[in-house]
Amino acid sequence: MVDLVSNATLDRTTFTTSRLLEFFSEKELSMQIGHERPLWPLAVVKELIDNALDACESAGVSPEVEVVLAADFVSVRDNGPGIPPATLERSLDYLVRVSDKQYYISPTRGQLGNALKCVWAAPYVATGEQAHVEVIAGGVRHDVTVRLSRIAQRPELSYDVSPDGFVRNGTFVKVDWPGIAGYLSSGIPQLLRAYGVFNPHASFTYRDACRDWIGTVEPTTPGWRKWAPSDPTSPHWYNLAQLRALVGAYVSDERNGGRARTVREFVSEFKGLAGTAKQKQVTDGAGLSGAYLHDLVTDDDVDPDRAAALLAAMQAESRAPKPGALGVLGEAHLTKYMVDRNWVASDSVKYKKVEGAARGLPFILEVAFGVSPEDDAMREVVVGLNWTPALKPPIRELMTLLGQQRIDPHDPVVVIVHLACPVMQFADRGKGVLDLLRED
Repeated sequence: MVDLVSNATLDRTTFTTSRLLEFFSEKELSMQIGHERPLWPLAVVKELIDNALDACESAGVSPEVEVVLAADFVSVRDNGPGIPPATLERSLDYLVRVSDKQYYISPTRGQLGNALKCVWAAPYVATGEQAHVEVIAGGVRHDVTVRLSRIAQRPELSYDVSPDGFVRNGTFVKVDWPGIAGYLSSGIPQLLRAYGVFNPHASFTYRDACRDWIGTVEPTTPGWRKWAPSDPTSPHWYNLAQLRALVGAYVSDERNGGRARTVREFVSEFKGLAGTAKQKQVTDGAGLSGAYLHDLVTDDDVDPDRAAALLAAMQAESRAPKPGALGVLGEAHLTKYMVDRNWVASDSVKYKKVEGAARGLPFILEVAFGVSPEDDAMREVVVGLNWTPALKPPIRELMTLLGQQRIDPHDPVVVIVHLACPVMQFADRGKGVLDLLRED
C-alpha cells in the first residue's frame, strides 16, 4: 500500500536579487524600451537616430545621418560633434540613470532617457549571447562587450579604448546583432521616410549591404529651424515641483564633485534672462542676491517657499514663448513630402495647423491628408512627437477618429500627424503612448 502522506516540508530561502539585472530580462527591457521584443532592433535604431539629430542641432550643424544594415549588424553615423567619452562611461553604470534631458522641460526628442543602456543590453537579451557594440568618435574607438553573471547577479561590461581614425567628425555606432537584417530590412526605409517627414532640414542615407541597395531622403528645407536641444528652456514651462527637481539635481551634482552654481548663474540659463540686469532683478525679487543654489536647501530638501519665490521672479521678468517658436513643419513641406514620397495627388492635400496652450504649455498640432491615385495604395498613418516618428500609434483616440471619418485601412490615403510640446505625458514607462487625460 502506497503511503500518500509525507512529513517533508519546503524550507524556503529568501533570495536577494540585484536590481542590476532589471535591464537584462525580456519583461523589464520591454518596459524600458516601450515595445515588445520584435520591435527592439527598430527601437534601438530610432534612439540612435534621435541622439544623432540632437547632437547635430546642438552644434548648429545640418544633420546628415547614415544607417547601414548587414546580416548581423546595424550602424548609425552622423556628422555632429562626437559623443563625449564621459557620457559613454557613465552609461555603463546600471545603478544610475544618465540623461541630459531628465530634469529640463524642453521640446526634445530623446524618449527613453536611458537609450545607451538599452543599446548595450538589448542585443544580449534578444540573442542570449555575448553582445558587442562599437562606438567611434573623435578618432577614438570604444568597444563595449556585454556578458551576464547570473551568480554574481550583475552584468559584466568590458570597456576598451583604442585609437581609430575611421571617424573624426561625428559619431559612429555599430551594434552587432545576429540575424538583425531579418527584423530591419523593411523597417528601416519606412522609419527614415518618417524621419524625413518630421525633419525638413535633415538628410538620411540607408545602405542595405544584404541587397547592395542605397536609398536617400533629402532635406526639403535645409535652413529649417526648430527649438534645438541647446536652446535655453523657459521658466514658464516649469511648475514648482519641476523647478525644485532641477535645483535638487544641480545641488546633488555639486555634492558629487561638480561645481557650485550661484542662483544668478542658474537664472542666466533660462530664455529671456541672459542679461545681467534681468538676472539682478530676478535674484533681488526672490531675495536670493549673492546666493548659491545650495542655499535653497533646508533639511536636505529644496525649500518650497524659496523655490516658489525664484520661479515667480523668473516668470515675471521673462516672456512665455509663443507656440510657433517650437518649430512648424508647414504646409509646403508636408505637401511636397507627400507628393514626392507617397505619390499623393497634389490637389488632394489638406493641411491644418492648431497652435495653442494646454495646462499652461504651448503646443503645435499639424495634420496633413492626401489621396494617392495608385491602384495598390493603402492607408498610411505617420505620427510624430517632437520631431521623432512613433513606432506604434501614440494617440489612442486617433484610430477611432479615423474610423469615424470612414478612413479605413484599405483606403488609398496618407495621414500625417505631428505634435510638438515641451512636456509629453505618457501612459507607459517606455513613453510610447500619450496619456491625454493626465493632469500632472
